[in-house]
Amino acid sequence: MDTNKPPLISIITVTYNAQSVLEQTIQSVINQTYKNIEYIIVDGGSTDGTLEIIIKYKSQISSWISEKDKGIYDAMNKGIRMAKGSLIGMINAGDFYMPKTVELVWEASLKNPLVGIFHGKINLLEENGDLIKIKTPNTDLSCLSQGMCVYHPTFFVSKAIYELNGLYDTEFKIAADFDFTLRNYLSKTSFYYIDELLANFKIGGLSHVQNIKAIDEVVKSLIKNGYSQSDVQKTNSFLLKKDKRNQRMFLWHSIFKKILPRFVLQKMAQSIKK
Repeated sequence: MDTNKPPLISIITVTYNAQSVLEQTIQSVINQTYKNIEYIIVDGGSTDGTLEIIIKYKSQISSWISEKDKGIYDAMNKGIRMAKGSLIGMINAGDFYMPKTVELVWEASLKNPLVGIFHGKINLLEENGDLIKIKTPNTDLSCLSQGMCVYHPTFFVSKAIYELNGLYDTEFKIAADFDFTLRNYLSKTSFYYIDELLANFKIGGLSHVQNIKAIDEVVKSLIKNGYSQSDVQKTNSFLLKKDKRNQRMFLWHSIFKKILPRFVLQKMAQSIKK
């Protein structure tokens, strides 16, 4: 065994009928500056051109499967069980990493070997790739009592943490990533914030109705994890108000798109840090 070789880091992409966006995700993984990567793709039985894209890159993919699953978190769990790396990243089809993401995580892990979850900043993008704003996580994780305040696409989780605290609870269809994060915070898993942009997330996955369902699941997770009824009611009210603010933000963004040049919008987005 070469003790000087950097450790194996696993990256999992979950996909289903994503032929229009998967290639960008794959390229962001295989073009990382850090090279000792195990890349796993878990496809839910796509019927479009997704499998053709996977096959196109099969020489650069460590392993992949295509079969029906019970939802996105079931697919994530399949990937985790397949993973052999000491750290595991999760980047879904349509989202993508920055070129040095894995290298930055590896460097942070060398200095902080006991950390369970590494995470960082994320770009919030329109479906066409235009920047909406840069999102910086709250490093005071007591904020989880009011919903998700860190960004799951930036997570690199120790394999040992999954083994110790469990995988994603498939009872949750939209917010199992929140439940996983909350469980680890409450069990004293150490989180480490990397002050860098690690991932890009495209808006467009959840409708307003689905956002309300996600809020319901956050509330369900808080109750499951022992939060009081009064605290949960406050969180529910807070998240509903936040959803309305977000709806207004996207409305104004769509208006500005019609009246302002693209480069002006991008400069405005870069100035919004949270």
